[in-house]
Amino acid sequence: MKIRSLHRPAGFTSLGFLGYMAILALLIIGGQGVYVALKNPEPLEITVADYLAKKPNAEWMTLKNAQISLVEAAYKARLGRVAEVFIPIRPIGESRDAPVHILLSTEDQAVASALKALSKSAAPIKKKVDVASQQADKLFMRQDITGLTRYGILYDLFMRARLARLNMNLAEDFVILNDGEAPNFTVNVCMVGAGLLIWFVMLCSAMSDALWRWRRRRAFYRQQRSQQ
Repeated sequence: MKIRSLHRPAGFTSLGFLGYMAILALLIIGGQGVYVALKNPEPLEITVADYLAKKPNAEWMTLKNAQISLVEAAYKARLGRVAEVFIPIRPIGESRDAPVHILLSTEDQAVASALKALSKSAAPIKKKVDVASQQADKLFMRQDITGLTRYGILYDLFMRARLARLNMNLAEDFVILNDGEAPNFTVNVCMVGAGLLIWFVMLCSAMSDALWRWRRRRAFYRQQRSQQ
């Protein structure tokens, strides 16, 4: 008697836990991005002093009258190069003793090169700049800064915890402003669509697999009864 396997070749259902994790990540990240894009059609223009007085419910902002000082900066290095620079943003004239509520994140290579040259070597995530501060301040001082504050579960779980351990006098509710970044509605809608598409394909694959197994079992039992 020839017995055929009841197991179907693996398809999308073989993705299992990883597939559902990918779907969840796409839906959460994409959904948050869509919400932020709809909530922030234009950047909110606000002075740094007004922002500190009452933090607005906005992620996309243009901070006016901002003071940036590389003397307080830290950077993250990757493979021996400066990958990201974190620079405190203060109201003009504020003392360095005050807590930092806003960190500017930039990947500008000019800033990165200046920091690396001043510090002489890279550190895993933190490097204070202690020399040539006056020259650096003049070179990188900016009045208005436009960017998108970081948001989402991954930022809350990882980046905030890592930066909070730095000796940068950060306030408990500090935010990171990504220099020059803006909400991207199209990309995030595509992420949500990709998540839904993968979920639909996996659902169809699971239903097809279940139907195939049911048919194979029915054929098997019929064959068994016919041979008795």
